[in-house]
Amino acid sequence: MKLWRVISPFTFFGVLIHCSSLLTFSQTDENIISSRKKWDSILHHYQLSGNHILSVPERLNHVSCFLNNVYQMKQDSLIYLGLMRKTMLLGKNQEFDSAIAYTHRLLKLAIKNKDTLYMSKANTKLGLYNESKNELELSFKYYNQSFRASRSLGDSLRAGISLLRMANIQSTLGDYSGSKTTAIDGIKYSENSKDVELLSGLYHIISVSELEQKKYSKALKYNELAISLEKDMSSQNFNNSNLHIFKNTRANILSSKGDYYKSILILSALVGDSVVKNNKLEYSRILDNLGYIKWLKNQKDSTTIDFLNRALMIRKQMGDIEGLIASNIHLTKYYLNKNNSKAFKYAESAYQNALELGSLTSIIESLGYIFQLKDNVTEEAKVYHETSQKLNKINQSNREIYAVTKYENELLEQQNIQLAQKNDTMTGYIHVAAVLLVFSMIGVGYYAYQRHQYKKRFNAVLARQQEPTTAAIATKPNPNPGIKELPASMSQETLDHLRNALQQFEAQEHYLAPDINVHTLAQKFNSNTSYVSMMINADKQKTMNQYINDLRIDYAITRLQQDKVFRKYTVKAIAQDIGFNSAENFAKKFYKKTGIYPSYYIKKLNEDA
Repeated sequence: MKLWRVISPFTFFGVLIHCSSLLTFSQTDENIISSRKKWDSILHHYQLSGNHILSVPERLNHVSCFLNNVYQMKQDSLIYLGLMRKTMLLGKNQEFDSAIAYTHRLLKLAIKNKDTLYMSKANTKLGLYNESKNELELSFKYYNQSFRASRSLGDSLRAGISLLRMANIQSTLGDYSGSKTTAIDGIKYSENSKDVELLSGLYHIISVSELEQKKYSKALKYNELAISLEKDMSSQNFNNSNLHIFKNTRANILSSKGDYYKSILILSALVGDSVVKNNKLEYSRILDNLGYIKWLKNQKDSTTIDFLNRALMIRKQMGDIEGLIASNIHLTKYYLNKNNSKAFKYAESAYQNALELGSLTSIIESLGYIFQLKDNVTEEAKVYHETSQKLNKINQSNREIYAVTKYENELLEQQNIQLAQKNDTMTGYIHVAAVLLVFSMIGVGYYAYQRHQYKKRFNAVLARQQEPTTAAIATKPNPNPGIKELPASMSQETLDHLRNALQQFEAQEHYLAPDINVHTLAQKFNSNTSYVSMMINADKQKTMNQYINDLRIDYAITRLQQDKVFRKYTVKAIAQDIGFNSAENFAKKFYKKTGIYPSYYIKKLNEDA
């Protein structure tokens, strides 16, 4: 998967305007007009070089005119933009040698200016163009340089992209262990990014590596991660062009496990997909895989050869050399035990395709079948030996290159950790002191605030007037939806009786009895618990427990104000004297009603006495 980044045209316009203003300053009006016309012409060339309606050669001509002008003016910022545009167009036109030459100019300029960002961009381009020429060893080195530059910039996204490309090259060269290691490092850089395409690509390359190493459970796990990310992109209306690639890989994993049925279901669905049908490259790949896996499932399946031949024909029409290698290898396997002459023909075709592409792994694979089908393989054996040595050398070199970079990563991380620890040690005491000071100030402020609040609440308790203990029966809207209304069936005589009983109950201070509850009240009033409870609910707008507790607290407040001897009691003794079963319960109810604790109330009363 190729991931490109777009250069903002606003950078160009800003620099262009700035340069124009410098050139026209202090000039005559006539010179200014001439200079502006020149800049308009330069701008026009750059704009036309980005016009997709024009052919690539026409666009290249315009960007060359632009570069000729900005080179004369020695405007490096504009030269950067011109070289970026020109190398992109040369690559698009598959003029890779020219693209590489101009990219080296870009890299040289970036090194001269110590511009790490453009060093990273230039190395990425060199990696891409060399990869297009199948110069994979060189491509890997440039991607590695791009990764190092991105890492120094702290650009984790660009670093992750470079690692993905490096992992793809290692996979192409058959170094699946190295590819997996590089891709996992790529995930470490990219996991916090929002680039779903990058992450899915990294998961995919890991799944391929696990497949080739016959670790099918892990391969399925990473494949599922890649597919789920692609599906998420699809749900957000992003382009999900990679989804069929990941599904094709899933079919290959299942096939390798021997689950041909599920594999064929996936590939059959993909073959019928309109998106796949419109992409001949992927359509032929999936068609070829479907034919091959159907053959693995049943070597007597007569439809197999039709799928394989159709895929081969499409690839020939397209000139897809890489695809032709795969088709010829599958046809070789198909005829291997049926028709040796045909098997050899396809193996030889695969070998020639591999030589044309320069694919070392494909050369080795195709030669493996030729060895089985040809008697005299002296020349082939020599090529096989040389290719194997070259492949091992490249893979070893790539591993060593990245091993150094990875060591630098670890060393850099350790240095950062040590620096952070040193800074933490130097500033730790200051931080602790500052935190302690802040907490101390907060504590003092909170203590003062609490003292002020307690003082206000104490004064409010002193100023409180005794509320009437009786009220008219609730005929107005009930303010508490949890309180029951009196039933209409209760007679006026019953209401009067219970109201009088409650008045006497309060006046005689029977609420101070420790065992008072709704049952004892009902017996005392010669009534039932329901009527008593509803009466208290309606008249007092309280539950039974709230009613009793409030009476006791009001009693304690009044008596503590008036009786100095009572103030000398312990809180526990006061609680027991007014009917509470514990000092804790009394203190809790006292605070709930007044906002202060009884011990504070007593202390302030004694201070003010």
